[in-house]
Amino acid sequence: MKTLISAVLAAAVLIAPASLAHAADKVRFGSIRVPVQIFVGMKMGFFEEQGIEVEPVFYKSGSEIAPALATDQVDAAFTTSGAALFNALARGAKITIVAEALALEPEAPGGDPTAIVLRSDLIKNPQKPAEDLKGKTLATTAPGQILDIMIKAYLKKIGLSPSDVKIVGMPMPDIVPALSNGALDGAIVIDPFLSALVEAGKVKVLARSSEILPNASQAFLALSDSMRQRQDLSVRFVRAYLKTNGWMRQALASPDGRKEIAAIFQEFVPARSAEVYELIALGTASASAEINVDGEYGLKWQLQVLKDEGLIKGDPDLDAHLDSDLLKRAGQE
Repeated sequence: MKTLISAVLAAAVLIAPASLAHAADKVRFGSIRVPVQIFVGMKMGFFEEQGIEVEPVFYKSGSEIAPALATDQVDAAFTTSGAALFNALARGAKITIVAEALALEPEAPGGDPTAIVLRSDLIKNPQKPAEDLKGKTLATTAPGQILDIMIKAYLKKIGLSPSDVKIVGMPMPDIVPALSNGALDGAIVIDPFLSALVEAGKVKVLARSSEILPNASQAFLALSDSMRQRQDLSVRFVRAYLKTNGWMRQALASPDGRKEIAAIFQEFVPARSAEVYELIALGTASASAEINVDGEYGLKWQLQVLKDEGLIKGDPDLDAHLDSDLLKRAGQE
């Protein structure tokens, strides 16, 4: 009898861990429908390794993401720099920025997905872009966004001011036909729209974003207040994100790696074909994913630029919304 009891108890010990295993923690990730690292980490199983199930929540506009984070509609999200983010922080939105999502990195492994372009027929002197740009109509997505900061920084670099051109706001999908039919002279454009325009011969690239604001952080991984309170989950999520970003940076250096990444993005954000993602630039965070805060073109510089333009209402305390320790803990562990 003792032998039978011992056998039953032994079997129970072996079965218990599986039967009592915790269900994966669910994290709602907010994003517009663009190819981002999180989707790669989901498919590669890096989040699953950390006991996390990621649920994508898609939004039509990036301006919807900060409010969604602030009201706990999503737990984590990628958000871009700009007036919308800084004004949300100034209003007291409980959002914590924890890591870089997109670096304007010269010689980035996936290339640079953003550039200022001018219609090919308007370029008379490639060596003197100021002469070709003066008096032209240029499009950006919206005043105060990071792309708007870039286009104005470029104008300053070549000796022009915003008043020397006409800058209009326009959704990115509308910029392509406007350039093609001559309604626009130039624009700041992101991939895949950028590659399509260049390949068709409609535009020529004047400058890449990494040439205009080298090593600036353009986008960030941010957490909601309720997510931030769950310290262990936050560390595990960032750890999986770091592994994803590192894997992508290596994979993008080879054709086979690019093909694998392209297939993943095609599943989450379908393009005409997966080959599109093999050809266009795909941005990543820097190797460390540390946010450029105080450096040249850093987050504080970007905030000051927008303050000087009168686009920030209030005085956001950036330091109160940044947590670099979480990234360090995730990397160390």
